[in-house]
Amino acid sequence: MKPEELVDLERGRVHMHAYTDADVFREEMRRIFYKTWVFVAHDSEIGVSGDYRTTSIGQVPVIVTRDEDGEVHVMVNRCAHRGTTVCQREKGNANFFKCEYHGWVYNNRGDLTGVSLRRGYSEGELAHSRIGLQRLPRVETYGGLVFASLDPNVGSLSDHLGLAKPYIDDWNRQTPDGVLEVQAGGSYRFEYNGNWKLQAENNTEGYHPDFLHQEAVRVQIFNSRRARAAAGKPDAPRRPTRIAAMESNGLDLGNGHNLVETPQVSVLLKKRYPAQYLDDMARAYGVEAVDSLIGPPWRLNVFPNLALGGSNVRVIQPLAANRTMVRQYFVDVPTAPEAVRALRRDQEQGFYGQAGYGGPDDVEMFERMQEGFASADADVLDPWLLFNRQLESEERTPEGALVADSTSEITQRAVYRAWYAQMSAGRERP
Repeated sequence: MKPEELVDLERGRVHMHAYTDADVFREEMRRIFYKTWVFVAHDSEIGVSGDYRTTSIGQVPVIVTRDEDGEVHVMVNRCAHRGTTVCQREKGNANFFKCEYHGWVYNNRGDLTGVSLRRGYSEGELAHSRIGLQRLPRVETYGGLVFASLDPNVGSLSDHLGLAKPYIDDWNRQTPDGVLEVQAGGSYRFEYNGNWKLQAENNTEGYHPDFLHQEAVRVQIFNSRRARAAAGKPDAPRRPTRIAAMESNGLDLGNGHNLVETPQVSVLLKKRYPAQYLDDMARAYGVEAVDSLIGPPWRLNVFPNLALGGSNVRVIQPLAANRTMVRQYFVDVPTAPEAVRALRRDQEQGFYGQAGYGGPDDVEMFERMQEGFASADADVLDPWLLFNRQLESEERTPEGALVADSTSEITQRAVYRAWYAQMSAGRERP
């Protein structure tokens, strides 16, 4: 099916086949993941020479390394001989990678440095200058976030990030000295039977928490009251916070990037962070800036595969049209007081962990949705999903973003505007 048959931007609709069709999935890999900038690592994960981590760009396995000169490389995790992956670990430190099948060896820049039984090759059969782990042609970093592209002609990373850059800047100012460490406090991953776009839609949606996560809010209130009782403090009854009652927005930042404001996060953390830490933040960035940095009070989607929250980095890895892996990494603040670090850990584990009372709810919804999409093949049924909430209420900000209420579906429409543009690039328009 053509992009215009799958996404109706004017009416805010998406066809279910966009989530189920294997041919559509393959086109998404070619036209989106293999053509644009894709997040591959954070600087802190490859902090010293020899550090590496493995990940994927779409369905292409890659190794991200830092060599002896401090340069970052992204190369395909695939032996030049028979295509075997040469590194199976998620992270580590190594100067060389060895293919276990036939013993070919590569350095951490991807150069072929050793061939087993080399005497068995005739002169000219091996050209070391040409054979190696294939390096991606474009690698750039912004705000500690490393991106790579398979397309040598892709535009600059700065242009791609556009209006998302100020938020990435703020994300890096969560501590007075700006030091963040990704993975330092651990990570987890999960797979679900559903399309990758379901997680991309969900990352910044402000509509569902008032319904899907209300039980989680009640658990938080119960734990708070129990802790107060244990400490001999008087009870302080609270009603569940409702996002719909807050003054908060969703933003389409262009190029598929989008953001949902979560002011309740900053309000909560300011009550629980040590006063001295808040004073240090104010001295570093100014009193007026603190409210926009604590938390921070938003969640950012960087299309196509990255979401940033205050205490986590979430990375989407498409596996098939109906199968997705998500890796979520804890973001530690190693120079902050232990009280701040512990609070961030507790919140991350309590809501997003495998035994958490928030994140698993989302995954259950993804699988229920994918089950529902199976009905798209019944021609007598309506195959269109609705993303038109407050479509007519969007306004343009002075900076050029589109804005609407946080419970609108503007952030999901942002994803499909970019999806449509990239899937349609180079095609003849109807």
